[in-house]
Amino acid sequence: MRFDELVLVRLIPVPGRAELTRDEELRLQDAHLAHLHDLWQRGVLIAAGPVDEADSDVVGISVMTCPIEQARMLSAADPGAQAGRFTAELTVWRVPADMLVGGAGIPPRSVAEVLGTA
Repeated sequence: MRFDELVLVRLIPVPGRAELTRDEELRLQDAHLAHLHDLWQRGVLIAAGPVDEADSDVVGISVMTCPIEQARMLSAADPGAQAGRFTAELTVWRVPADMLVGGAGIPPRSVAEVLGTA
């Protein structure tokens, strides 16, 4: 059996990170979403989204199709990681080849798109 190697990226909030104003938070979230959208356009991101668990130590999860070292560099380039908001934990995930089927979904580039106000 043939397997696809994907990279599962878990975003972990940095303990003691500085509080942001609402405007700073929105600007940083927009930059983060734009980064993810660009990765999707480049074909290295197949899924990404927030974790909706109040007790979770993870704030987001994404799945990349590139080698783990490239995924590590791309995750480190995320504006949220560069601003010290979260770090990325990466794991290689092997799934049966062609098991994942992509849909027509397009990741949002901004908070306004998420809220439907763009």
